[in-house]
Amino acid sequence: QGTTALPWLPLQSRCRVRLGAMFRASDIFGKRGAGALTTVPAVQAGGAVKRPHSGGGAGPVNRVWDPATGKFYEEDVPADIQELMGLQKKAKVEHDASQDLQKAWQSPTPPKAAKVLGPSSVGLAAKGQTPAPQKRGLGPGGEVDRTAPSVEYRGFSKVDLDDRYFERAHVVIHARPTYWSSDGQFFIYWQGEVQRWSICDAASFPAVKAGQLPGWAYKEDHRHLCQANGWMEAWNGEWRSPDLEVMFRSSSHHKPQWEDPIVQKSVSTVEFHGFCMKELNTRYFLRLHQVIQGRPSFWDASGVYFVYWQQTAERWAICDLKCLDAVQSGQCPGWAYRSDRGHPASACGWMESRHGEWVPAVLETTVIGTCQRGLKVEFSGFSKQDLNTEFTERPDEEIQGKPTYWESSGNYFVYWQQSMKRWAMCDKISLQLAQSGLAPGWAYRKDSQHFTKANRWMEVWGKDWKDSTVVCTLLEGVVKD
Repeated sequence: QGTTALPWLPLQSRCRVRLGAMFRASDIFGKRGAGALTTVPAVQAGGAVKRPHSGGGAGPVNRVWDPATGKFYEEDVPADIQELMGLQKKAKVEHDASQDLQKAWQSPTPPKAAKVLGPSSVGLAAKGQTPAPQKRGLGPGGEVDRTAPSVEYRGFSKVDLDDRYFERAHVVIHARPTYWSSDGQFFIYWQGEVQRWSICDAASFPAVKAGQLPGWAYKEDHRHLCQANGWMEAWNGEWRSPDLEVMFRSSSHHKPQWEDPIVQKSVSTVEFHGFCMKELNTRYFLRLHQVIQGRPSFWDASGVYFVYWQQTAERWAICDLKCLDAVQSGQCPGWAYRSDRGHPASACGWMESRHGEWVPAVLETTVIGTCQRGLKVEFSGFSKQDLNTEFTERPDEEIQGKPTYWESSGNYFVYWQQSMKRWAMCDKISLQLAQSGLAPGWAYRKDSQHFTKANRWMEVWGKDWKDSTVVCTLLEGVVKD
């Protein structure tokens, strides 16, 4: 119906116009079997010249039906069409048939050895070139001695750090021994410059020796590595405090591990293994309120066996409940005792009865520690605004017999004034006075109750003291006093 016929086009032009309709993926990119299609010489048609397929296989081709001959012809796709399709012809390169195939495909540089993931992932890597990783199962100086004193951690978000680390007394950093995982991939070392313990990967050991301070975790409170509180770990690009369980093990052939009086105060749970009397091989928990012959005692979960201080003999011993009356009267019965004044958590020095004779016991002891968050409170109502803030318990920092509570900047703390039998608030400048037994402070309680239980406070007002109505809000923890 009145349609206008298209003017006659040469074959080359028709190819470009109908390219979208004629192409199939198999036509352009598919492989062609030998002899499947025959290349026909170029044929003149209306003055236009067909471009036969070159047969080199270097680029895509187009199949075109020629009604004049009734056959398909293959043509190279023109360069401008290839450019529109995002294709580029590669220059032909003569291939040396004598070239070795393996050599032709070989990487120009040898593959890099696998390395342990290190602190670089969280911006804590050692500066300079990354050292080669340690051979698995080895650390500096050879195999890790699995009979040495050890510390084991559980609860890190980076599970690779949850391992048992063995002491290597001959591998010393900043005058202290290091502790290595059994496979030699991670180690604990003392960062002398900042006075704290840190866990690092073995690949960074040369950097540590050079004085750098890399690490995946560190102990911010500068205390013994057996304590679960105070650890910080790198996780998701920031530092966080994990909930850990820590087990420090030592054996009878090791030197005493618990001679530091400050560290001794942190020991609250001890487990024994190796006594001939099997009932003694259990876990004992510190009971601060149950003092026997002048010192707190340790009791097993059943309440039958206990570790107590023999005041006349100046040593620790293990006894059972049926002898409790005799023990409280000052006598010294027991199933096992220490041969020195050392702490009961030390495995060396214990004696036990065998066949009616006292002989050295061959033991392994485990000191177990868990994270204790303690109390967190918030005060409001003081005239001195610096005191209206949150205070967090520090169980390991006792003053005059009780734990202290500190605000986040560390400038103010709540402490027990033993001479006055009351709680008070003080500043850090007067810390030594408070530790010496004096009673400095900016505010104090008017009674002996725990500071969370009432609101009767006195605070400094100019040169005098005034009554203050203070609210103490318990944010975390349970009041034990």
